[in-house]
Amino acid sequence: MGYSDGINELVAEGAKLYAAKEFDDASEKYAEACENFSNEHGEEDADLLLLYGKSLFQSAVLKSEVFGGTGGNEENDDENIEKEGEQEDDGNFQFCDDAPLAEEDDDEGGAAAAEEEEEEESGNEADKQDAGGEEEEDEEEQSDFEVAWEILDLTRSLFENKLEKVQSQGEKLKSPYLSRDNEETDNEFVILTKKLSETYDLLGEVSLEAENFPQSAIDLQNCLDLRLKLYNPENSSLISESHYKLSLALEFCVEDPESRSKACEQMRLAIESVRDRNNKEKDPSKKKDNDDLVQDLEVRYQELERDPADDLKNEQMNIIKGILGEPSNGGEDKSPVANLVNDLSSVVKKKPSKPAVNDLTSMVKKRKPTSKNGESSKKSKK
Repeated sequence: MGYSDGINELVAEGAKLYAAKEFDDASEKYAEACENFSNEHGEEDADLLLLYGKSLFQSAVLKSEVFGGTGGNEENDDENIEKEGEQEDDGNFQFCDDAPLAEEDDDEGGAAAAEEEEEEESGNEADKQDAGGEEEEDEEEQSDFEVAWEILDLTRSLFENKLEKVQSQGEKLKSPYLSRDNEETDNEFVILTKKLSETYDLLGEVSLEAENFPQSAIDLQNCLDLRLKLYNPENSSLISESHYKLSLALEFCVEDPESRSKACEQMRLAIESVRDRNNKEKDPSKKKDNDDLVQDLEVRYQELERDPADDLKNEQMNIIKGILGEPSNGGEDKSPVANLVNDLSSVVKKKPSKPAVNDLTSMVKKRKPTSKNGESSKKSKK
């Protein structure tokens, strides 16, 4: 279904803003495009929703990074404001200490007490409003990822419905449907499968950023399943990427006792996938990049293979030996913990506050985001 000139113009403007990393403005353009399409046709368009959801996600990530960098300063400002308020309250209490003298004049005392109570109540109301404002801001920050996920989940549903209607075009296809990642096709079944796999990939990334690891693992597994049908494992960087991301999500599914072994297996498959690609790579620079990538992935694989409980015990023993003045296992050069005896926080293996989805490019060569289609209208009214 073609778009009207107005929608095409909005999509083009959104694409320019997205390329310039002006994700908020891009989201507004895509949201307007989604709304216009809905008004014109009485239904949502999955392609526009995909663009809208992708832009919302990038906007949420950008805001998350900004707030994360300035959060400490904001807390200090809040503390200073609270201290100033406490000082003012202390002055009021000193005034209240003089209240017994007011018993000599009931009228003046009553007026003063009433006035004081009004000031306290107004002060409390102001504090409540400030606290409420902060809570609303926090909810708004947290809801950015939620809104992106809801838009993309609606996109997923629409693509799946479309895919069911063209099942006949995929009945005679043999996997992999495509010989390489960037191969073009006019088969509607394959085109929709590609779009659905991209949607699942984005859903998984949104949940990773929101630290909803079980949901992320589900969506990334669905993405991987589709990509294994679409692309050739021997030359697909998208399959390598999916294995890596799924490993990351599984690693933090701490409720599942098997999650670490599953994460380890996905990391092993990611390594094999990169090696298979590299065996057929003829470009020397790309081969070098792939070799470096394999080394990075192998480090992660070795970390996943280790039992976290054993690592914790070893670090505890090294700290105890350091306190007692005994040499730690492996010597000083091999045990940085021995040099950090006073840093007892290193005893505990801390989960990263947020696995950096957008830092995955340091290990996995991510495809550039395609800005072909658009995003949603109903959610634009949030």
